[in-house]
Amino acid sequence: MKRKGLICLVTILISIFFLTGLTFAVEEKTEEIKVINKIVTISAREGARPETLTSQPGTTVVWVNHSSSPLEILFLDKKVTLACGSPVNFFIGKDGAYESAKIPFGGTASLCFMEKGKYDYIIKVSRTFYPEPRTKKEHRGTVWIK
Repeated sequence: MKRKGLICLVTILISIFFLTGLTFAVEEKTEEIKVINKIVTISAREGARPETLTSQPGTTVVWVNHSSSPLEILFLDKKVTLACGSPVNFFIGKDGAYESAKIPFGGTASLCFMEKGKYDYIIKVSRTFYPEPRTKKEHRGTVWIK
């Protein structure tokens, strides 16, 4: 008889526990992830604006082509070999580093920088288009990830 009473008591306590929702949840620690996007506009006459961009790892840089010619972005000494997210208008070249495809007028290219460093790049204006006499064939820019 004592055994039946004990089983009933345990069953009632378990039922109360589940019915009242008194569950013990483990508090998860969540890291706040900062989404940082920086925009660089490119014009045929002025080149990249801003010419030098400084940010931190995890920053996505978006280049917007405001010139009337297709452009390419080529990194010089330090190459981008690791990127977060899905790069737009960039592909991995033969050397294992990211290179841009031709960016059409009004088009964009974006790349998320993971590694710290100074990334110098040139913007090459397509050889088939030089509509304005004062258009440079090449502009330079820098991305600093600190």
